[in-house]
Amino acid sequence: MPETRTVRRSYLGQLGNRLETGVDEFMKGWKAQARRPDRLGDVTYRGLELVHDSLGVAVRSLTRLERATQLPHRTAKPAEPAVTAAAAPPSHAGARSHGKRPQRHESEASAS
Repeated sequence: MPETRTVRRSYLGQLGNRLETGVDEFMKGWKAQARRPDRLGDVTYRGLELVHDSLGVAVRSLTRLERATQLPHRTAKPAEPAVTAAAAPPSHAGARSHGKRPQRHESEASAS
């Protein structure tokens, strides 16, 4: 299976690089078309302007949201005392782990 993960990661990395290159080429074409002196250039320029302004608003809003959700400062918790074996109740787990029944003391045997 490790080979499959390596191939998938490599594929996703290549896909990301191709997507980034494609977006860069798209933006270059869009900007070149926005430079045209005709009506199509005006419409393209306005579309680019709307996207640019919208991204600016989104960035400001996300920055405000990031500041608003800043984690509050918390003081360190005092260390809790560790539970020791002496404080734990006695168990017969050792006898059960071998498949044997726990042995009864003589006082218990005579009381039965």
